[in-house]
Amino acid sequence: MKIEFQYILEDHGWAVAHLSARDFKTEFDASFLHDSLSSTLQAAITLLTSNSKVIIPFFSEPGEHQLVIHKIDNHTIELELRWYDDWTTWNKAGTDDYETMFKGETTLKSFIFNVYDSAKKILDENGVEGYFKKWRIDFPLDAYKHLERLKDTSDALKA
Repeated sequence: MKIEFQYILEDHGWAVAHLSARDFKTEFDASFLHDSLSSTLQAAITLLTSNSKVIIPFFSEPGEHQLVIHKIDNHTIELELRWYDDWTTWNKAGTDDYETMFKGETTLKSFIFNVYDSAKKILDENGVEGYFKKWRIDFPLDAYKHLERLKDTSDALKA
């Protein structure tokens, strides 16, 4: 199943993530209370370099979405979008107290390129200084450059 993910920077410490598949489409907020872009880039790096499960938190005010990603093999991942009524990352909600909003499989390559393209667009449109003005956190440049190198050299993304 083709699943699309986008992360879009907005003004005043907010961003929005979009997740869509054949019969599903949603968007969810990301507050500056958590650096979701950095977490997303780090998750992509982890998926390329290990067989780990990754969790990306997106804080609303109140509540939290989590994108939980399981690496099935070197080419396939399972994404699950969860909603918590409070911030489970900060232990304000139980880790088992969530609603599953979406669950599906896609290619690792598609997700990696969606993440990279989202970060590149943010950097191209805002620059490092513009990102800081909107987000009040430094752009995760080291993680971005690391992912850029990995996407160009990873065997999992070839073919």
